[in-house]
Amino acid sequence: MSSLYKRMNLMKQLLWWLIPMAWMGVIFSFSSQSSEDQEMEPFLSTYLPLEKIEPILSKIEFTYFHRLRSVEAMGLEPFVEFLIRKLAHFGVYFILAALIYWAVRKTLKSRQLYQILMTYFLVVHFAILDELSQSFSAGRTPYYGDVAIDAFGGLIGLGSIYLILKFVKSKAEL
Repeated sequence: MSSLYKRMNLMKQLLWWLIPMAWMGVIFSFSSQSSEDQEMEPFLSTYLPLEKIEPILSKIEFTYFHRLRSVEAMGLEPFVEFLIRKLAHFGVYFILAALIYWAVRKTLKSRQLYQILMTYFLVVHFAILDELSQSFSAGRTPYYGDVAIDAFGGLIGLGSIYLILKFVKSKAEL
């Protein structure tokens, strides 16, 4: 194999990793913002019909980070903001897992189980690193519960892309 071909192949493999790495950069940029920089309450009260969802949300109550989370305990806007933040944790790691799995599939010629395990390993370790980095941001506290939400989002994202690819492959074989 010529050295030019090897370099082109390496460049192609690196390109597959650009999108997941860019997404990781987006995650880190949000994690490095202070809690004040990410405040959504003014936006929520202005643009969302909170009075319409309050009857539903007022029935939800749970403990997270050793504190009761509910409309009654927190107020409507702070509770909605809390839920949006946790759904964002889930969502960004759902996407990250799908992007990493795609890059792993394209660059690691190995068994599918190994690719899946490698992807999940990378997602969970990035979630841990991301959570630890929050300890250096003003008003932010790392919490293992967020890592659990991130890991669950990654697991569901990984499972979703796996099922989509399996479905596409089965349709192609018909």
